[in-house]
Amino acid sequence: MSGTDQSLWPEKSRITIFDEPIICDFCRHDVFIPYEVYVNVKQPSVGVLYVQYKAICQHCGQAKQFGDPSYYDAEKDTYIWALNQHSLSVRKYRIRILLFVGKRNDDKITAFINKLVHHFSIELENRSSLRGGVVLQIKMSNSNDIQTIKSMIMNFAKLLNVTIKELTIK
Repeated sequence: MSGTDQSLWPEKSRITIFDEPIICDFCRHDVFIPYEVYVNVKQPSVGVLYVQYKAICQHCGQAKQFGDPSYYDAEKDTYIWALNQHSLSVRKYRIRILLFVGKRNDDKITAFINKLVHHFSIELENRSSLRGGVVLQIKMSNSNDIQTIKSMIMNFAKLLNVTIKELTIK
């Protein structure tokens, strides 16, 4: 992530606020895994939540809390992004998905593939038809673990009414 409106991803990374690195107060290292924390306003009955971040130091385990000081600069008519995240761990995966969509509905398959391409930046190696289904073979680089990727793919399939018969990630 670099100057965007996306949340910080919970992955091993270096985080900067206005290009100044977050440093652990305890051990002076700068590699963290950030997590979003939703905090209620000072009056609990109001029910208004705002986002804060807690980052866990990957050297000593110390937690550091911080907010997002990004703001709109009215004089320059631009939004100033404060948080930047530089990921340190990206893994390569090979994925095989066997899909069923009923009566050969290519629009659903195309929508599913487009969703994967948009979200994961995948490379589709092969698409082949089987009796009653389609097999997709995909290459992907991602920092998430296999279980997270599986659950995200299954959620996309559910949203697009695509049945996944088999899902293999190596």
